[in-house]
Amino acid sequence: MSKFTDDLMKKFHFVGKASNAFMHQNKQRLTGQQRVLAILRLEDNLSQSYLQEVLDLRPSSLAELLKKLEDNGDITRKEDESDKRIKRVILTDQGREKADENASFKAEDISADFFSGLSESEQQEFESLLDKISNGWDDDFKKQADSFVDPMDRFASMQKMRDEMMKKYGDNFENMSPEDIKHMRHDMRHNMKEMGGHGMGMHGCGGPGMGRRMRDGMHMGHRSDFWYANRF
Repeated sequence: MSKFTDDLMKKFHFVGKASNAFMHQNKQRLTGQQRVLAILRLEDNLSQSYLQEVLDLRPSSLAELLKKLEDNGDITRKEDESDKRIKRVILTDQGREKADENASFKAEDISADFFSGLSESEQQEFESLLDKISNGWDDDFKKQADSFVDPMDRFASMQKMRDEMMKKYGDNFENMSPEDIKHMRHDMRHNMKEMGGHGMGMHGCGGPGMGRRMRDGMHMGHRSDFWYANRF
């Protein structure tokens, strides 16, 4: 590492820590428990394994987080009616009130204040340079990049993929032909590869086991065991 890149890394580290402090002080960055509530506020009754993928947590870490929320009366957990192996996580009225309160803070767009030292064109150029940084990482480091993605962004990507599959194939899977199921599974494999691929840079998501957990989470409007039974 040259002295210049060393100094650049230190400045980048400083700005990174400052951005975290800025977000916390302005209640724009959520804690682990708040993230769970925020995700369930957007879509309730998700499987525990789906939340694990979204939050990028070890099963033990998520279990501890959910236990605290359950003890606080913010969530309840129950077995899936179609598959007892799947645990569903559900907001209580108290948990939804907390999630709504957190959302009111997030609705305040104060991020522009942090970048006020840059003009609009400089901000756009800065974004482009950040993408170039992530595109220059080696393959081994790119594989770790999934853990750097904000859980809410990861959740939005997974929702988008699920909605695209539902829009294209509908939700009446019991009446789908074997050929349609084959095409759908091919599309899901392709989309998950794109979401987890190195070309996504700082905006990607994916990771081992994502396919199974995606299918566990895609429960709305159809048999929840369909995705579990039809593994890739």
